[in-house]
Amino acid sequence: MNQQFLVSTLVIALGWVVKRFLIDERGAQALVRLVFNVTLPALILTTFDRARLEPSLALLPGIAVAYGLFMAGLGTRVLFRRRPRMERGQLSMLLPGFNIGLFAYPLVEASLGAGALPYLAMFDLGVAFVTFGVAYAIASHFSREGAKLDLARAGRQLIQSVPFVVYVLAVLMRLTGLHLPAVLLDATGVLARANMPLSLLVLGMYLGYETRPGQWREIGSVLGTRYLVGLATGVALFLLLPFDATFRTVLLVGLVLPPPLITISYAVQFGYDVRLVGLVLNAANLASYFLLWALFNVLT
Repeated sequence: MNQQFLVSTLVIALGWVVKRFLIDERGAQALVRLVFNVTLPALILTTFDRARLEPSLALLPGIAVAYGLFMAGLGTRVLFRRRPRMERGQLSMLLPGFNIGLFAYPLVEASLGAGALPYLAMFDLGVAFVTFGVAYAIASHFSREGAKLDLARAGRQLIQSVPFVVYVLAVLMRLTGLHLPAVLLDATGVLARANMPLSLLVLGMYLGYETRPGQWREIGSVLGTRYLVGLATGVALFLLLPFDATFRTVLLVGLVLPPPLITISYAVQFGYDVRLVGLVLNAANLASYFLLWALFNVLT
């Protein structure tokens, strides 16, 4: 496992080198879209086609949604309620949601094996609802004075997410006993194998830590909340839930992942501080990476 993390670290470092010397921002964004819309959906289809769905897996998306709603309320109603409206929205949208597709899949697959991916995929089904629904609604609602909560727009954002639609289709196919044709399954398998190296390259491409005075206080408030609440909740569920070790491990790991990369797009769309959001994501990526390494070593 430590060797797998070392290899992952080297690929992430290669991504930083590639972004710095070989491609520009547009190239990096194109690679992100490729992962989200091609290799990740292929991995989802391949994973579910071969997976055996246990009844307990149905709890994972529910836990993800409940936790995301709790974190959204904690940010908007408690922690940041006295901040100016724009700050309240910017910081609160970073609390719910997790980076599963670009961050968790390659590391979980490398450390726990392909058998853990169906658990992670079911958890991500709930996370997708939180990321493209709840976090988007927060970003939109607090972006300007007098803005109303537009649930219809948040719903359109959700159904326009290719990974979310593929998740739903894959689960429905598995529940009804349908399988992909062999030739299509072979094609998705080839693309799925590309998801891990491409995702790690993307993580390296977006590393950067240039800050302005006073920003670390805001970064610390977001990250401190995410990791304290996430780790406490994850450990409690790991110890209390009566399910198998893979279920509980994936849940614990899932709750300490970094915020989703899509929040950068929300910051651009609604006029938030894009640099601050990017710094939060970079710091969280680094913190989660080493935290996962420690957790996998302890749990195994």
